[in-house]
Amino acid sequence: MFCLRFLSFLVAIAFSAVSGQQQCTRHYNLLSNQAINITSLNFPGALPSGSSCRFRLKAPSNHVIQLSCRYEVYPDTCGSEFLFVSRDGDLQFRDGERYCRMGQISRSSNFQTLALAYYSSSAQSRQRARLSCQAVARPAACDCGWSYPNRVANGVETAKHEYPSMVGLRDLASTLPIFCGGTIVSDRFIVTAAHCTVRQPVASRLLALVGEHDLSTASESIYAAQHRILSIINHPAYTVTSSGDLNDIALLQTATAMEWSRGVAPICLPVRQSDSAFSYQNVDITGWGTLGFAAAKSNTLQKATLLTLENSVCRQQYNSSISASQLCTYDSSGRGQDSCQYDSGGPVILRQRERMYLLGVISYGRACGQPYGIGVNTRITSYLNWMWRYVGGAVCVR
Repeated sequence: MFCLRFLSFLVAIAFSAVSGQQQCTRHYNLLSNQAINITSLNFPGALPSGSSCRFRLKAPSNHVIQLSCRYEVYPDTCGSEFLFVSRDGDLQFRDGERYCRMGQISRSSNFQTLALAYYSSSAQSRQRARLSCQAVARPAACDCGWSYPNRVANGVETAKHEYPSMVGLRDLASTLPIFCGGTIVSDRFIVTAAHCTVRQPVASRLLALVGEHDLSTASESIYAAQHRILSIINHPAYTVTSSGDLNDIALLQTATAMEWSRGVAPICLPVRQSDSAFSYQNVDITGWGTLGFAAAKSNTLQKATLLTLENSVCRQQYNSSISASQLCTYDSSGRGQDSCQYDSGGPVILRQRERMYLLGVISYGRACGQPYGIGVNTRITSYLNWMWRYVGGAVCVR
Protein backbone atom coordinates (compact mmCIF):
# COMPACT_ATOMS: atom_id res chain seq x y z
CA MET A 1 0.00 0.00 0.00
CA PHE A 2 1.21 3.48 -0.84
CA CYS A 3 1.42 5.97 2.05
CA LEU A 4 2.53 9.61 1.91
CA ARG A 5 2.83 12.44 4.43
CA PHE A 6 2.00 15.81 2.94
CA LEU A 7 1.29 19.50 3.57
CA SER A 8 -1.92 20.64 5.25
CA PHE A 9 -2.99 23.08 2.53
CA LEU A 10 -3.03 20.27 -0.03
CA VAL A 11 -5.43 18.35 2.20
CA ALA A 12 -7.71 21.36 2.58
CA ILE A 13 -7.78 21.87 -1.19
CA ALA A 14 -8.55 18.19 -1.73
CA PHE A 15 -11.62 18.14 0.52
CA SER A 16 -12.94 21.48 -0.72
CA ALA A 17 -12.68 20.30 -4.33
CA VAL A 18 -15.05 17.32 -4.00
CA SER A 19 -17.71 17.79 -6.65
CA GLY A 20 -20.15 15.10 -5.53
CA GLN A 21 -23.13 15.75 -3.33
CA GLN A 22 -22.55 13.03 -0.73
CA GLN A 23 -20.27 14.50 1.92
CA CYS A 24 -20.32 14.01 5.68
CA THR A 25 -18.47 14.54 8.94
CA ARG A 26 -19.20 12.15 11.77
CA HIS A 27 -18.04 12.03 15.39
CA TYR A 28 -17.82 8.94 17.59
CA ASN A 29 -17.22 8.73 21.35
CA LEU A 30 -15.80 5.31 22.07
CA LEU A 31 -16.25 3.37 25.28
CA SER A 32 -13.36 1.46 26.82
CA ASN A 33 -12.73 -1.88 25.04
CA GLN A 34 -15.91 -1.58 22.95
CA ALA A 35 -15.34 -2.00 19.20
CA ILE A 36 -17.24 0.03 16.59
CA ASN A 37 -17.47 -0.55 12.83
CA ILE A 38 -17.11 2.20 10.24
CA THR A 39 -17.82 1.70 6.52
CA SER A 40 -18.01 3.85 3.44
CA LEU A 41 -21.32 4.87 1.87
CA ASN A 42 -23.16 2.03 0.05
CA PHE A 43 -20.95 -0.62 1.67
CA PRO A 44 -20.50 -3.46 0.66
CA GLY A 45 -21.02 -1.71 -2.67
CA ALA A 46 -18.55 0.85 -4.00
CA LEU A 47 -18.66 4.34 -2.54
CA PRO A 48 -20.28 6.92 -4.86
CA SER A 49 -17.79 8.68 -7.13
CA GLY A 50 -17.16 12.26 -6.02
CA SER A 51 -18.15 11.61 -2.43
CA SER A 52 -16.23 12.10 0.80
CA CYS A 53 -16.66 11.53 4.50
CA ARG A 54 -14.57 12.36 7.56
CA PHE A 55 -14.71 10.53 10.88
CA ARG A 56 -13.30 11.72 14.21
CA LEU A 57 -13.05 9.18 17.00
CA LYS A 58 -12.49 10.07 20.63
CA ALA A 59 -11.50 7.61 23.35
CA PRO A 60 -12.02 8.03 27.10
CA SER A 61 -9.29 9.76 29.09
CA ASN A 62 -6.04 7.76 29.35
CA HIS A 63 -6.97 5.57 26.37
CA VAL A 64 -5.67 5.23 22.82
CA ILE A 65 -7.56 4.10 19.73
CA GLN A 66 -6.55 1.05 17.73
CA LEU A 67 -7.79 1.17 14.14
CA SER A 68 -7.88 -1.65 11.59
CA CYS A 69 -9.13 -0.95 8.05
CA ARG A 70 -9.52 -2.84 4.81
CA TYR A 71 -9.29 -0.44 1.86
CA GLU A 72 -10.17 -1.86 -1.56
CA VAL A 73 -9.54 0.01 -4.82
CA TYR A 74 -10.33 -1.17 -8.39
CA PRO A 75 -8.18 -0.87 -10.40
CA ASP A 76 -5.43 -1.04 -7.76
CA THR A 77 -3.60 2.16 -8.65
CA CYS A 78 -3.25 5.70 -7.33
CA GLY A 79 -6.04 7.48 -9.16
CA SER A 80 -9.07 9.35 -7.82
CA GLU A 81 -9.83 7.43 -4.60
CA PHE A 82 -7.96 8.14 -1.36
CA LEU A 83 -7.96 7.27 2.34
CA PHE A 84 -6.60 9.66 4.98
CA VAL A 85 -5.58 8.88 8.58
CA SER A 86 -4.53 11.35 11.29
CA ARG A 87 -3.15 9.69 14.39
CA ASP A 88 -3.53 13.05 16.16
CA GLY A 89 -7.26 13.26 15.41
CA ASP A 90 -6.94 16.29 13.12
CA LEU A 91 -9.90 16.57 10.73
CA GLN A 92 -7.80 18.77 8.42
CA PHE A 93 -5.21 15.96 8.23
CA ARG A 94 -2.21 18.25 8.65
CA ASP A 95 0.80 15.92 8.82
CA GLY A 96 -1.63 13.07 8.22
CA GLU A 97 -1.16 9.94 6.12
CA ARG A 98 -2.59 9.32 2.66
CA TYR A 99 -3.30 5.89 1.16
CA CYS A 100 -4.27 5.24 -2.46
CA ARG A 101 -3.59 1.54 -2.99
CA MET A 102 -5.43 -1.59 -1.84
CA GLY A 103 -4.43 -3.08 1.48
CA GLN A 104 -4.92 -3.66 5.19
CA ILE A 105 -4.15 -0.76 7.53
CA SER A 106 -3.47 -1.01 11.27
CA ARG A 107 -2.83 2.24 13.12
CA SER A 108 -2.91 3.44 16.73
CA SER A 109 -3.72 6.98 17.78
CA ASN A 110 -0.94 9.03 19.32
CA PHE A 111 -3.28 10.25 22.02
CA GLN A 112 -7.00 10.26 22.79
CA THR A 113 -8.34 11.03 19.29
CA LEU A 114 -7.96 9.67 15.77
CA ALA A 115 -9.41 10.83 12.45
CA LEU A 116 -9.90 9.07 9.12
CA ALA A 117 -11.55 10.01 5.86
CA TYR A 118 -12.18 8.72 2.36
CA TYR A 119 -12.21 11.05 -0.60
CA SER A 120 -13.18 10.61 -4.25
CA SER A 121 -11.80 13.44 -6.35
CA SER A 122 -14.06 13.09 -9.38
CA ALA A 123 -17.73 12.30 -9.95
CA GLN A 124 -16.79 10.96 -13.42
CA SER A 125 -14.12 8.58 -12.14
CA ARG A 126 -14.28 4.96 -13.30
CA GLN A 127 -12.18 3.87 -10.35
CA ARG A 128 -14.14 2.23 -7.56
CA ALA A 129 -13.36 1.90 -3.84
CA ARG A 130 -14.85 0.80 -0.55
CA LEU A 131 -13.73 0.99 3.05
CA SER A 132 -14.41 -1.15 6.12
CA CYS A 133 -12.84 -0.33 9.51
CA GLN A 134 -13.03 -1.40 13.11
CA ALA A 135 -11.91 0.85 15.98
CA VAL A 136 -11.54 0.10 19.67
CA ALA A 137 -10.35 2.20 22.63
CA ARG A 138 -7.75 0.53 24.83
CA PRO A 139 -6.31 1.75 28.16
CA ALA A 140 -2.93 3.39 27.67
CA ALA A 141 0.09 3.15 29.91
CA CYS A 142 0.67 6.38 31.82
CA ASP A 143 3.07 8.79 30.18
CA CYS A 144 4.55 12.21 30.91
CA GLY A 145 7.26 14.65 29.95
CA TRP A 146 7.19 14.07 26.21
CA SER A 147 8.32 16.58 23.58
CA TYR A 148 8.00 16.00 19.86
CA PRO A 149 10.25 18.76 18.51
CA ASN A 150 13.81 17.67 19.46
CA ARG A 151 12.00 35.05 25.35
CA VAL A 152 12.88 34.51 28.78
CA ALA A 153 15.42 37.35 29.19
CA ASN A 154 18.10 36.95 26.50
CA GLY A 155 16.72 33.53 25.69
CA VAL A 156 15.72 32.10 22.32
CA GLU A 157 12.37 31.17 20.87
CA THR A 158 11.36 27.60 21.54
CA ALA A 159 10.35 25.18 18.82
CA LYS A 160 6.61 25.01 18.41
CA HIS A 161 5.20 22.68 21.10
CA GLU A 162 8.69 21.91 22.40
CA TYR A 163 7.31 22.32 25.94
CA PRO A 164 3.75 20.92 25.87
CA SER A 165 3.39 21.15 29.66
CA MET A 166 3.76 24.96 29.56
CA VAL A 167 0.79 27.06 30.68
CA GLY A 168 0.13 30.78 30.37
CA LEU A 169 -2.13 32.23 33.06
CA ARG A 170 -4.49 35.04 32.12
CA ASP A 171 -6.27 37.33 34.55
CA LEU A 172 -9.70 38.09 33.09
CA ALA A 173 -9.75 41.33 35.08
CA SER A 174 -6.59 42.53 33.27
CA THR A 175 -5.70 43.45 29.69
CA LEU A 176 -2.40 41.53 29.87
CA PRO A 177 -2.23 38.45 27.58
CA ILE A 178 -0.64 36.49 30.46
CA PHE A 179 0.58 37.55 33.91
CA CYS A 180 2.27 34.33 35.08
CA GLY A 181 3.29 30.89 33.92
CA GLY A 182 2.43 27.41 35.10
CA THR A 183 3.07 23.73 34.39
CA ILE A 184 0.65 20.87 33.73
CA VAL A 185 1.13 17.98 36.18
CA SER A 186 -2.11 16.04 35.56
CA ASP A 187 -5.25 16.37 33.45
CA ARG A 188 -6.90 18.56 36.11
CA PHE A 189 -3.98 20.26 37.92
CA ILE A 190 -1.46 22.99 37.10
CA VAL A 191 1.37 24.02 39.42
CA THR A 192 2.34 27.69 39.66
CA ALA A 193 3.72 30.20 42.18
CA ALA A 194 1.61 31.27 45.16
CA HIS A 195 2.59 34.90 44.61
CA CYS A 196 0.80 34.66 41.24
CA THR A 197 -2.47 33.45 42.77
CA VAL A 198 -2.25 36.01 45.58
CA ARG A 199 -2.22 38.63 42.84
CA GLN A 200 -5.53 37.23 41.52
CA PRO A 201 -7.13 35.11 44.26
CA VAL A 202 -10.51 34.61 42.56
CA ALA A 203 -10.43 31.28 40.69
CA SER A 204 -13.24 32.21 38.28
CA ARG A 205 -11.17 35.15 37.02
CA LEU A 206 -8.25 32.95 35.99
CA LEU A 207 -7.84 31.29 32.60
CA ALA A 208 -5.19 28.70 31.74
CA LEU A 209 -3.88 28.82 28.17
CA VAL A 210 -2.49 25.45 27.05
CA GLY A 211 -1.02 24.26 23.74
CA GLU A 212 0.04 27.83 22.88
CA HIS A 213 3.21 29.15 21.28
CA ASP A 214 2.51 32.56 19.72
CA LEU A 215 0.08 34.59 21.82
CA SER A 216 -0.40 37.20 19.09
CA THR A 217 -2.52 34.90 16.90
CA ALA A 218 -5.52 32.75 17.71
CA SER A 219 -5.00 30.28 14.85
CA GLU A 220 -1.29 29.46 15.14
CA SER A 221 -1.73 26.24 17.15
CA ILE A 222 -4.26 23.49 16.45
CA TYR A 223 -3.75 22.24 20.02
CA ALA A 224 -4.45 25.52 21.80
CA ALA A 225 -7.23 25.49 24.39
CA GLN A 226 -8.44 27.61 27.29
CA HIS A 227 -9.46 26.16 30.66
CA ARG A 228 -11.36 27.88 33.42
CA ILE A 229 -9.98 27.43 36.93
CA LEU A 230 -12.28 25.74 39.44
CA SER A 231 -10.16 26.18 42.58
CA ILE A 232 -6.87 27.63 43.84
CA ILE A 233 -4.85 25.73 46.45
CA ASN A 234 -2.06 27.87 47.92
CA HIS A 235 0.54 26.28 50.13
CA PRO A 236 -0.59 27.00 53.70
CA ALA A 237 2.89 28.18 54.75
CA TYR A 238 3.37 30.67 51.91
CA THR A 239 5.15 33.70 53.36
CA VAL A 240 6.60 36.94 52.02
CA THR A 241 9.89 37.87 53.70
CA SER A 242 12.34 40.72 53.25
CA SER A 243 14.69 38.50 51.24
CA GLY A 244 12.03 36.75 49.13
CA ASP A 245 9.01 34.46 49.16
CA LEU A 246 8.98 31.13 51.00
CA ASN A 247 6.82 28.10 50.12
CA ASP A 248 5.96 29.94 46.92
CA ILE A 249 3.84 27.24 45.30
CA ALA A 250 0.17 26.76 44.41
CA LEU A 251 -2.03 24.30 42.56
CA LEU A 252 -4.78 25.26 40.14
CA GLN A 253 -7.59 22.80 39.48
CA THR A 254 -9.19 23.19 36.05
CA ALA A 255 -12.95 23.06 35.64
CA THR A 256 -12.63 20.46 32.87
CA ALA A 257 -10.01 17.85 32.07
CA MET A 258 -7.20 18.78 29.68
CA GLU A 259 -6.86 16.56 26.62
CA TRP A 260 -3.38 15.29 25.76
CA SER A 261 -1.85 15.96 22.35
CA ARG A 262 1.48 16.90 20.80
CA GLY A 263 0.94 20.39 22.21
CA VAL A 264 -0.61 19.61 25.61
CA ALA A 265 1.02 17.14 28.02
CA PRO A 266 1.82 16.61 31.70
CA ILE A 267 5.38 17.03 32.86
CA CYS A 268 7.01 14.28 34.93
CA LEU A 269 7.57 14.83 38.65
CA PRO A 270 10.93 13.68 40.13
CA VAL A 271 9.27 11.28 42.57
CA ARG A 272 11.93 8.59 42.22
CA GLN A 273 14.68 11.18 42.69
CA SER A 274 13.12 12.99 45.63
CA ASP A 275 16.39 12.79 47.65
CA SER A 276 18.53 14.33 44.90
CA ALA A 277 19.84 17.88 45.31
CA PHE A 278 20.03 18.28 41.51
CA SER A 279 23.14 20.47 41.86
CA TYR A 280 25.09 21.56 38.77
CA GLN A 281 22.53 20.33 36.29
CA ASN A 282 21.69 22.09 33.03
CA VAL A 283 18.01 23.03 33.17
CA ASP A 284 15.58 24.93 30.94
CA ILE A 285 13.34 27.78 31.98
CA THR A 286 10.48 28.92 29.73
CA GLY A 287 8.01 31.78 29.59
CA TRP A 288 6.28 34.59 27.73
CA GLY A 289 7.69 37.23 30.08
CA THR A 290 9.70 40.33 29.28
CA LEU A 291 12.83 39.98 27.16
CA GLY A 292 14.82 42.03 29.66
CA PHE A 293 14.29 44.08 32.81
CA ALA A 294 11.37 46.48 32.13
CA ALA A 295 11.50 45.47 28.44
CA ALA A 296 8.67 44.37 26.15
CA LYS A 297 6.98 41.01 26.69
CA SER A 298 7.41 38.21 24.16
CA ASN A 299 4.54 36.97 22.01
CA THR A 300 6.31 33.66 21.41
CA LEU A 301 7.39 31.21 24.09
CA GLN A 302 11.04 31.71 25.03
CA LYS A 303 13.57 29.41 26.68
CA ALA A 304 16.98 29.66 28.30
CA THR A 305 19.40 27.06 29.64
CA LEU A 306 20.79 27.68 33.12
CA LEU A 307 22.87 25.82 35.70
CA THR A 308 21.56 24.75 39.10
CA LEU A 309 23.71 25.57 42.13
CA GLU A 310 24.32 24.03 45.53
CA ASN A 311 22.32 25.99 48.08
CA SER A 312 25.46 26.82 50.10
CA VAL A 313 27.12 28.33 47.03
CA CYS A 314 23.93 30.18 46.16
CA ARG A 315 23.77 31.74 49.65
CA GLN A 316 27.31 33.07 49.28
CA GLN A 317 26.85 34.45 45.76
CA TYR A 318 23.31 35.77 46.29
CA ASN A 319 24.23 37.22 49.70
CA SER A 320 20.89 36.19 51.13
CA SER A 321 19.25 33.35 53.01
CA ILE A 322 18.27 30.41 50.82
CA SER A 323 16.19 27.64 52.38
CA ALA A 324 16.42 23.89 51.69
CA SER A 325 13.05 24.13 49.89
CA GLN A 326 14.49 26.49 47.28
CA LEU A 327 16.55 25.81 44.15
CA CYS A 328 18.92 28.36 42.61
CA THR A 329 19.65 28.72 38.89
CA TYR A 330 22.71 30.50 37.55
CA ASP A 331 23.55 32.14 34.23
CA SER A 332 26.88 30.32 33.93
CA SER A 333 27.43 31.52 30.34
CA GLY A 334 27.30 35.18 31.32
CA ARG A 335 24.87 35.97 28.52
CA GLY A 336 22.22 37.47 30.78
CA GLN A 337 19.88 34.49 30.46
CA ASP A 338 17.29 34.58 33.19
CA SER A 339 13.61 34.48 34.03
CA CYS A 340 12.04 37.92 34.04
CA GLN A 341 8.78 39.79 34.71
CA TYR A 342 5.67 37.67 34.00
CA ASP A 343 7.73 34.43 33.90
CA SER A 344 6.84 33.75 37.56
CA GLY A 345 5.16 30.43 38.22
CA GLY A 346 6.74 28.87 35.15
CA PRO A 347 8.89 25.72 35.17
CA VAL A 348 12.50 24.83 35.82
CA ILE A 349 12.89 21.72 33.66
CA LEU A 350 15.44 18.91 33.65
CA ARG A 351 15.69 16.82 30.47
CA GLN A 352 16.55 13.27 31.39
CA ARG A 353 16.09 9.93 29.63
CA GLU A 354 14.19 11.65 26.79
CA ARG A 355 11.67 13.04 29.26
CA MET A 356 11.12 16.36 30.98
CA TYR A 357 11.03 16.59 34.78
CA LEU A 358 9.82 19.55 36.83
CA LEU A 359 12.53 20.57 39.31
CA GLY A 360 11.31 24.03 40.27
CA VAL A 361 8.76 26.82 40.03
CA ILE A 362 10.13 30.25 39.11
CA SER A 363 9.80 32.43 42.21
CA TYR A 364 12.00 35.55 42.40
CA GLY A 365 15.32 37.18 41.57
CA ARG A 366 17.00 40.54 41.30
CA ALA A 367 17.11 42.74 38.18
CA CYS A 368 16.70 40.10 35.48
CA GLY A 369 18.84 39.71 32.41
CA GLN A 370 22.12 40.56 34.18
CA PRO A 371 25.22 38.53 33.19
CA TYR A 372 25.92 35.73 35.69
CA GLY A 373 22.64 36.43 37.47
CA ILE A 374 20.96 34.09 39.95
CA GLY A 375 17.31 33.16 40.14
CA VAL A 376 15.56 31.59 43.14
CA ASN A 377 12.93 28.93 42.54
CA THR A 378 10.65 26.74 44.63
CA ARG A 379 12.15 23.23 44.85
CA ILE A 380 9.50 20.72 43.73
CA THR A 381 10.90 17.73 45.65
CA SER A 382 10.22 19.58 48.92
CA TYR A 383 6.50 19.70 48.11
CA LEU A 384 5.76 16.31 46.56
CA ASN A 385 3.86 15.06 49.63
CA TRP A 386 1.78 18.23 49.77
CA MET A 387 0.99 18.02 46.04
CA TRP A 388 0.14 14.32 46.32
CA ARG A 389 -2.75 15.08 48.68
CA TYR A 390 -4.56 16.84 45.88
CA VAL A 391 -3.21 15.35 42.65
CA GLY A 392 -2.70 11.79 43.89
CA GLY A 393 -3.06 8.93 41.44
CA ALA A 394 -3.62 11.26 38.49
CA VAL A 395 0.15 11.80 38.26
CA CYS A 396 2.22 9.49 36.09
CA VAL A 397 5.42 8.34 37.84
CA ARG A 398 8.34 7.65 35.51
